[in-house]
Amino acid sequence: MQEVNMKRETEFKDAVTPDSPIDVSETRRSLRERILNPLICSVVASLGIFGGISALFAGIICVVLHSLTPGDTALDRAATFLLIIAIPMILVGTVFLDEMKAK
Repeated sequence: MQEVNMKRETEFKDAVTPDSPIDVSETRRSLRERILNPLICSVVASLGIFGGISALFAGIICVVLHSLTPGDTALDRAATFLLIIAIPMILVGTVFLDEMKAK
């Protein structure tokens, strides 16, 4: 029985330290609240979602124009870039959309 009590005391002593992770999380939380205010989240979310959808449409237009002009490499590269970058833009937009807090 005494061994169990000593074990609990040791665990309790180890859990409470001056450099506790609680201080770090409070600092991160306050920094996160300052940086991710609703205005910034809404701007980044709208740019991400609508920019991603616009990149998809522009990429499709570049693919169509590339198919009409043989031997063109600029539209091919632009279409590839636009179609690839659209997915991460939409994902980032939805992440910031989730970060917005309804007040």
